[in-house]
Amino acid sequence: MSRTIRVGIVGCGGIARAHVNGYKGNKGVTIVAVYDVRPQAADKLAEETGARVVGSLDEMVKGGDLDAVSICSPPAMHLDNCMPFLKAGIGILCEKPLEVNAGKAGQLAALSRRSRSVFMTAFCHRFHPAIVELKGLIDRDILGKPLLFRNIFGGYLALKGNHRTDPKLSGGGCLADNCAHSVDLFRFLVGDPVAAQAMAGNIMQKLRIEDFGMINLATRGSAAFGEITSSYSLKVCGNFVEWYGTKGTAIVSYWNPGFPDLSYKVEGGNAWKPVDCAKHPDRFVGEVRHFLDCVRRRKQPAITAADGFKAACIIRAIYQSAGKGKRIPVSYR
Repeated sequence: MSRTIRVGIVGCGGIARAHVNGYKGNKGVTIVAVYDVRPQAADKLAEETGARVVGSLDEMVKGGDLDAVSICSPPAMHLDNCMPFLKAGIGILCEKPLEVNAGKAGQLAALSRRSRSVFMTAFCHRFHPAIVELKGLIDRDILGKPLLFRNIFGGYLALKGNHRTDPKLSGGGCLADNCAHSVDLFRFLVGDPVAAQAMAGNIMQKLRIEDFGMINLATRGSAAFGEITSSYSLKVCGNFVEWYGTKGTAIVSYWNPGFPDLSYKVEGGNAWKPVDCAKHPDRFVGEVRHFLDCVRRRKQPAITAADGFKAACIIRAIYQSAGKGKRIPVSYR
């Protein structure tokens, strides 16, 4: 493989810009091709990146100049859009959620296992600087064993005309979208949940999908719990991750004025200690950096298609719970 990694972008909407910025923040990479079912969207991204527009995925693959691809299309297209690149052994960075349901996510994960492609699910929050530092505190046993994980990803997103409003394209509302990150962070920072209980509804925007949801998660033996809130319709909202352990507590603040990015306090301590997270890159730059390194070295990423599938299984249990109004076991099958 050449030193410069040649990348394609499939799906030229908003999240594609985050991927483009991630690639621009790394050396030794160039975007060579873009594709979208909407020609105008592809033309615009091509103009911004200097890439060529291709008329199909087969054309992108058969061009012969591709080492990796970012799949940034709506979730319902992920399985079909990944298949040509899996067959060709081209590295794939696939957006979350992995697919619209756990069944299709499982199919994609199985195809990934059988392919020689490097496949990474784009759970960018694992690379958020404060989350990286929090994971370090946990791994060094500074905070003890996990007891409670609390997370809110909110804010207001006007969804009229957005693909997220069509469950056939998105797989659901905020519980499928924002919570894909939330449940992955729970797995990353606490462990695999075995049960979920959830509520969902529409608090401001009358849509076919929910714009608000609340979730409780539990690990095996009720050793640790999670509280997750997600919304598209909270016009004033801080975004936080809180981690409570047997020795201490840590709080991650996402760009909330007056709050440090990460602070923690241990038992017997007199004050909260802020943690400097400035040495880490933006989460999209960090995510892409890891992906490119895996493509170059032909090694398995830290986040695989199996992780995307597990998140889909948790989300399946969440929707089942919200629909039935009771606690649901999480099955990873």
